[in-house]
Amino acid sequence: MSHIAIQKVVDGKKTLPVFEQIRKRMEAIQRRAFELFQQRNFEPGHELDDWLRAERELSWPAAELIEKDHSYEMQITLPGFEAKEIEITATPQELIVHACTEKEKKTQKGKVLWTEFGSDDVYRRFELPKPIDVDKVSAKLEKGILHITAPEAVKVKEITPAIAA
Repeated sequence: MSHIAIQKVVDGKKTLPVFEQIRKRMEAIQRRAFELFQQRNFEPGHELDDWLRAERELSWPAAELIEKDHSYEMQITLPGFEAKEIEITATPQELIVHACTEKEKKTQKGKVLWTEFGSDDVYRRFELPKPIDVDKVSAKLEKGILHITAPEAVKVKEITPAIAA
């Protein structure tokens, strides 16, 4: 089990470079979904199927979010990645996961006709229903599954001043 470092952002004014990468990924999905639509000769009625297929083809890992004991527990499938290849950014409202690896498959004999080995670059952004305490977010990678625990932020009670009689 490997623990993962987490970039913690409390000040929401800071623009993170990961947002540009996510924007590019979304544009790539949009382009691929349109290509699939074109391949179907612009036949309407399957737009959602095209979008979901484009997402699958562009390496969106499966994920699950559970709310439990005033905390969020998230699991994300990241098979083939090592802990050092994973970056997590935590803000009070969201978790952003970026995993990137460059794998090289060497063949001793024969001519490679096609390969799916190579660069693997994954971005996922998860909006959370309630604010979290970014200082207490933790993550670990175990058997290809990334486990993130994000406790909810403690609500500060407002104190009403006593009215003098």
